[in-house]
Amino acid sequence: MRSTHYPHVRQPITIGSMAARNRVMMATHGPRLPQPRYLRYLEERARGGIGLAGFNLGPLGLMQFPFGPGRASPPGSEMMDGVPHHPLSRAGREAYDRMVPFIREWVDAVQRHGVCAVGQLYHPGAAQHSDTFQPVVSSSPMSDEFERHRAHPLTVSEIAELIEAYRLTAARALSTGVDALELHGAHGYLIQQFLSPLFNRRQDEWGGSFENRMRFPLAVLAAARAGVEDAVPIGIRLTGPEPAGGLDIVDLAAISARLEQAGAAYVSISGGSYSGLWRGAGNAYVPSALTPWGANVATAHAIRKAVSVPVMVSGAIATLEQAEEVLASGSADIVCMVRALMADPELVAKGLSGSGNEAARPCIGGNECHYGRPLACAVNPRAGREDELALATTEKARRILVVGGGPAGIECAMAAAERGHTVTLVERARELGGMLVPLARISRQARFGDYLAYVRARLAALAVDVRLECDGNAALAVDWQADIIVLATGAAWSMPIGLPANAQIDAAPLPAGPVTVIGGRDDHLGPLVVTDHFAAQGRAVTLLTECASPGQGVEAASFYAMMRRMAERKVDIRPFTAASGLRDGQLHLRHTLTNAIGTMPEPGLVIDLESRHAAVDPAAAFAGIDAECHVIGDALSPRRMVHATLDGFRLGAAL
Repeated sequence: MRSTHYPHVRQPITIGSMAARNRVMMATHGPRLPQPRYLRYLEERARGGIGLAGFNLGPLGLMQFPFGPGRASPPGSEMMDGVPHHPLSRAGREAYDRMVPFIREWVDAVQRHGVCAVGQLYHPGAAQHSDTFQPVVSSSPMSDEFERHRAHPLTVSEIAELIEAYRLTAARALSTGVDALELHGAHGYLIQQFLSPLFNRRQDEWGGSFENRMRFPLAVLAAARAGVEDAVPIGIRLTGPEPAGGLDIVDLAAISARLEQAGAAYVSISGGSYSGLWRGAGNAYVPSALTPWGANVATAHAIRKAVSVPVMVSGAIATLEQAEEVLASGSADIVCMVRALMADPELVAKGLSGSGNEAARPCIGGNECHYGRPLACAVNPRAGREDELALATTEKARRILVVGGGPAGIECAMAAAERGHTVTLVERARELGGMLVPLARISRQARFGDYLAYVRARLAALAVDVRLECDGNAALAVDWQADIIVLATGAAWSMPIGLPANAQIDAAPLPAGPVTVIGGRDDHLGPLVVTDHFAAQGRAVTLLTECASPGQGVEAASFYAMMRRMAERKVDIRPFTAASGLRDGQLHLRHTLTNAIGTMPEPGLVIDLESRHAAVDPAAAFAGIDAECHVIGDALSPRRMVHATLDGFRLGAAL
């Protein structure tokens, strides 16, 4: 399919009073950016060609619905440990009314570029993502398996107040200028906690039978419609089939049909929960790369047969090729994306103009964007930093030698070349990518190969002189007359116990038999990815970690998906365990809490991730050369891809 042939993606669509220019929506998400950065983030993606954009409007008086002691709001209540104003009180109405101009800036940021603004009314219920020092609320005294808060079951009078809060929030949302509203009934949040028989254990009119469990979402929809006086369409977001005993596809079709009868203008289908942890590690709404693309498309297809209103779908749809396939198959009317637009805000414009996916930075599904911190994207360092990392044309072109073709060196070379510098990038290996090269072959956790294909093409388009199997030494810097030398030579490996976990893992023939992986203090994906590689071969694998759990620093969806694989492959995981040496065929161990000493006989092939460290003064080899010298990436400090690409881009933008 040629990139200019996206007839279904480019087709306009009308939902009630809202007319969108195409079928791609940037779904609601929380990048946790301060207002100036968020506005630039939104504007760049609106200019990039999307048809619709979603926002979380819970801050207009819904998410803060307070319970517990201290109903009054003392000074400082705007802080996280304060008790916010009750949304039905006079003080609460005034406080949340004051939020309207703040939200209106979001709406204006996209509408001025022809994008429809969709405001989402969201209450997390028991699945609240942070501790606000208030009780969480839900349909029943249950807890979300990941968040683990013990919920306060809403009383009948509190339910009535909450429904009224939805009405007031919808009215405020209308005053921000949104084109449509969306009720968030997915991802294990409050509305789903009423709908789901797995969560709703009530014995009154708000629980039990299907009709009773429908009562809350129907009441909320009626209240929201009353709040906007039907001036804008209101849709609802739902999650795909739940675990056994929960809502199945027949239930979801019936729910969707009832909501359509009650006035819902569209149904948006997503899947899973925040972490994917719900009676097992399953689908997360921000799925890891282990999840096949289009994980929720089949559910959307079934719902589309049950309703006559438009159906949206999201979840692991990362390219316009995939979006076109979903739309052309009749599975949905609108495709929702987030991570693909973080990776390249111009994805839609490039595709519809004929540039195609080969010109877009690809989302690799690594989920660095899905942490409880401000947005970061491993393949697009500018995401959330659009102003700070703008690439202005340099006033003085200089000759820049980048030594090391890993992600830090690549991003630095591309940014510097885009600014107008003359750039040579040298790499000792046969191909660019550094540690991403073996990871692209062995890792199932992220699509590193897509990124490498993109950067190779981009470097060629920018006329960067790429020299492979070339040693970037002082003689080359002098001969090439470099003005600036950038050292992105990667981490060093000192005295590994066994085989260092670098490119040799993939390149060298390795003996058969059991494997022991020394994860050390690496709390991210490295030990899990290497372990998974060998376990997938059917080997018996032992994973040693000095942490409480391997991967304890990984975002939730990827963590639980990888840990499920460890369990399914019967990996022997030993927490709080350090390796001190390999002698006489035995691996010597130390318990990191008790300092108890032990041994592991016959460890088999030993793979060491702990012996990686920063290079020691790599710039010393270039001393005496009349050139500016910088050290970036793992050569500076071994970290993750997201840090390496940001290191490189930041420097390239500043040179």
